[in-house]
Amino acid sequence: MTRRHLARFLPVLLLIAAAPSAFAQDAVRVAIVNVELVVAESTEGKQLREFLQQVETQTRAAIETNARQVETLRQSAPGKGPDELRNIQHQIEDLQRESQRLADDAQRRASSREEQTLQQINERLRPIIQRLIDENGYDLILNASIGGVLHASARVDLTPRVIELLQAQEQQAESSQEP
Repeated sequence: MTRRHLARFLPVLLLIAAAPSAFAQDAVRVAIVNVELVVAESTEGKQLREFLQQVETQTRAAIETNARQVETLRQSAPGKGPDELRNIQHQIEDLQRESQRLADDAQRRASSREEQTLQQINERLRPIIQRLIDENGYDLILNASIGGVLHASARVDLTPRVIELLQAQEQQAESSQEP
């Protein structure tokens, strides 16, 4: 098993090691979903990918056009007088600002569209995940693409027990410090 796989399953292994009594009664049902792949294969995900490629292509073309204009202006500079050189420099700066603005606008458009699309897909996935939980009784569903938890039942949540043990430890430490 590779380190990457181990890292994905480490939370589950820790849960199993930390709460053997909870697992002795009933087997915990665990499932994994690669949300990134689900998104990529969805209609919205494919449309998003096309949109992002289109924005990148258009932006790259506009920035390359500006870069060619900057190069043309630089090549025209030798032999020019001070006023003409200042004018060329201003034009170059304007083109560079325009290129930066184009890149920033493209990034904002892409991020906004991506966020909107992911929200739409998430809204569609929630009832699907819930249906699978209801049909199969999953206690824990992990997102394989980022290693996060999509669903965890109260039965595998050790938080209350960890808090209880921590507070007991703190109380014991306070008791041992009292004269």
